Amino acid sequence: MQLVQKLSNHNLKRDLYLSENALTDSNYDFTAKFMAVYSLQTLVETNPEVIRPGTIALLEKVLTDYEFSHQTQAYFLYKEVANTLCSVIIKSEQLADAALGALKSLLGKTSGHPHRATAEALGSLPFSIRGPSILPAGNGRQLPVMTWQQICDEVGVVVSEPPYFVGRSLVARLMQQDQLLVLKLARSNEALDSLCVESLWMEYLLARFQSFPVRFNIPCAIEIAGNYAFRLLEVPITIPRDIDLDQKGHAIGFIADKDYFNYPNDTREEMHLTHEEFREVISRNAFLLGKLTSLGIIHSAPVPLFHNRVQRERRRDQGRYEWFRAGRLDRWLESCAYPNLGITGVRDFEHFISFDGKSRILYRHIGIHMLSLLLIAGSYFRNKDVRRVGFDSHGQPVDARDLFDREFLEEILYESFNHYYRGFVGDEFEGSFPMSLEKLASRMIEEMGVDRHMEEVLRPSDQEQMTDEEFKSFLRRRGFSAEKIRSFHKGFQDIVIQSGPHLGEFNHDISLPELIEAVGTMSSLCIAGRYCSGAC
Repeated sequence: MQLVQKLSNHNLKRDLYLSENALTDSNYDFTAKFMAVYSLQTLVETNPEVIRPGTIALLEKVLTDYEFSHQTQAYFLYKEVANTLCSVIIKSEQLADAALGALKSLLGKTSGHPHRATAEALGSLPFSIRGPSILPAGNGRQLPVMTWQQICDEVGVVVSEPPYFVGRSLVARLMQQDQLLVLKLARSNEALDSLCVESLWMEYLLARFQSFPVRFNIPCAIEIAGNYAFRLLEVPITIPRDIDLDQKGHAIGFIADKDYFNYPNDTREEMHLTHEEFREVISRNAFLLGKLTSLGIIHSAPVPLFHNRVQRERRRDQGRYEWFRAGRLDRWLESCAYPNLGITGVRDFEHFISFDGKSRILYRHIGIHMLSLLLIAGSYFRNKDVRRVGFDSHGQPVDARDLFDREFLEEILYESFNHYYRGFVGDEFEGSFPMSLEKLASRMIEEMGVDRHMEEVLRPSDQEQMTDEEFKSFLRRRGFSAEKIRSFHKGFQDIVIQSGPHLGEFNHDISLPELIEAVGTMSSLCIAGRYCSGAC
């Protein structure tokens, strides 16, 4: 029996030697090295005791020497290497800390495919989160039909001034000056359940999480005759032309704090926050996003981000931004105009989803949160002067870099990450951040402060998805004159539209790849921190 064991150990050590030799010997090609890494991962999974510190060093070297970066399939080699290091964390009690340290260090030493592979591997360290079950009751019952005044009477509130529109919401200040009455009207063809789910989230959060350690003003949903939804008989003021509302008047209502529609990056000069006020609001919202995510409550759109808005109708992903692909980011400044992170905390609960899944999917959700926070930070500076956008009178990109404070931006980048991490992991982040936030802040100012990318292209295939009226309306909203619109023949030619600023050229990569790598780093550190809080 002992002889068999010795032979087995000898064979394992031989396999380890052969695999490590293939990684160090320059005579081995890309395929051979890929197979060597695959063999190492198999050893880690089946016999982790055979792995030694030198194995970790060799794997680290593959990710940093960029020997095969020119290969078409290089990303898959790097991914296999990073996954092998993650397997060491999971399988080897003796070498787990060394492998984790190596991967964290690699986040600061790599870029491109090796960085993506490293971040995604850390972001898949295994654990699960299960959020609450929030299910609309369905819309089979008869909904109450109410006038504006009847709703006020039913709820028992008195408005102090006429209502006004904020987006699709009808809003009025109450006699109690610290509150608002909000009726959120359904969009055309919007399912009633998707409208009601926001009220259900309000009810859920108010009942269970009133003791958040930071300010979080959760609105109170209005219930009429046992229903969260109702039909508004008549809108008491003129409806803005650009709001496409449901013809049946479906709506929900809630009582919100007076600051509910105030934003950390408000474009109104009189509402612009000081540096310290902004620091408090963005840090608090970062914590709340992280805390909610740790409970399985995911905000799917802190900022509405798109790769190409103009292609929404014909794309499988409806043009939504998949940050890990690092594509061009459409109208970044416009996306940040009305974020769902406000003075009152996280808002617009219609975008909440209950998460029940694995960490690798959570990694992408956290990435959206981190990207949103960093974009809002950039927009805070640009919104000091909203007139400075696009091209100047000489046709040159507007240069608004002087609006930025690099040192303060650098502080906000770290504090956004640190507060999110504390909310999600439940503890402070320890150690130094593995990337240079000074360089990131400088690059953000360079790309976000100069409007180099203003164009989007309306392709014939996108035009053909529109009716004639939709086509004309689309062009009108983008500033084309009636005469110019008449000169276009729908579906015959590309139409170039100045709709930016964008981060990147139309149908190209993002012009700020450092931002994507920072988001990947932050997301993976959050996942690793949560894993270690339960496994270490």
